[in-house]
Amino acid sequence: MNRRTARELDPSSWAALDPSVLSEHARAIYAARRQAIELYVANASLAVIEASTGIRRGHLYRHLERCLVPHEDGRVFGWRALVPYGRVRGYRRIAKVKLQPDGSGAAGAMDELLQRHPAIADWITQQVRARRVAVEQTSTSNGLRIRLRGLKHLHGDFLRRCRAAGLTAADYPFNAQRMGIRSLAKVVRAECLRSFGRGARLAGATHLKGMPGGVTAAPVAQQVLDVVEFDGHRLDVRLKVVVRDPLGFEQQFEIERLWLLVIIDVFSRAVLGYHVCLSREYSRNVAAEEMLPSGTVTVVPPMWGGPARAHNFDTCADL
Repeated sequence: MNRRTARELDPSSWAALDPSVLSEHARAIYAARRQAIELYVANASLAVIEASTGIRRGHLYRHLERCLVPHEDGRVFGWRALVPYGRVRGYRRIAKVKLQPDGSGAAGAMDELLQRHPAIADWITQQVRARRVAVEQTSTSNGLRIRLRGLKHLHGDFLRRCRAAGLTAADYPFNAQRMGIRSLAKVVRAECLRSFGRGARLAGATHLKGMPGGVTAAPVAQQVLDVVEFDGHRLDVRLKVVVRDPLGFEQQFEIERLWLLVIIDVFSRAVLGYHVCLSREYSRNVAAEEMLPSGTVTVVPPMWGGPARAHNFDTCADL
């Protein structure tokens, strides 16, 4: 990172972050890191930056590199990379697995194994698609928990695959106390829940209403109104409507469900439109019939700082 590269930075296009959700200590660290980057982009000297923020130049360069790491939403991490203890890349093991007497010391060993043997990773994906395992969702006092049925038999086949790949008793997972079954469960669980349709079918669903036959990845949002998403939120409230009939008697109707339907711009996370639905269930057709009667949405939020853009929603598929 040099001054020439810094001039090409555009922090104004980075995703915004609300520091109020952080603790007081983490908020102070985040504010110092952000101020250091803003001063660096403004061409302030490194001595001034160190004196003003307490961020040394080595740490400053490291924070800049973290901010430019691509995020899974198509943008760079930006200000999100400055949150204390936040990760911008997944853990990758480099050292050879050497287990401790208590069984620890194998962090990242499964990921390293699947990277060295991609055929085993493909085999796990094929087994999940073939429904070798099933997903059970149970409600506990700490929230919902996901349990896998059929993992024991899958683990046995996994060990046979590892032996066929040339792994010995000195290699992971054979040198682990439980033969890596918990790590395998983590990989299988992530594969089962990779998409809503796959997770629902593994949980026993036979028909998914409104789900298309082939699910494709969402396009990357490069600017405002490139990609929008439609979402529904059930409000935890019960309403009672009292109507007086012509005879003077009161008729009471209780509304048990109340849905807040919103259309959100993926790039800016701005709410483009909303609608309150009083039905027990809702469908995506509500967005076309109620939220977009004219078929066009025009938005000019002050945060964008640019001209307004209009997007035509011809069909519900655009949502």
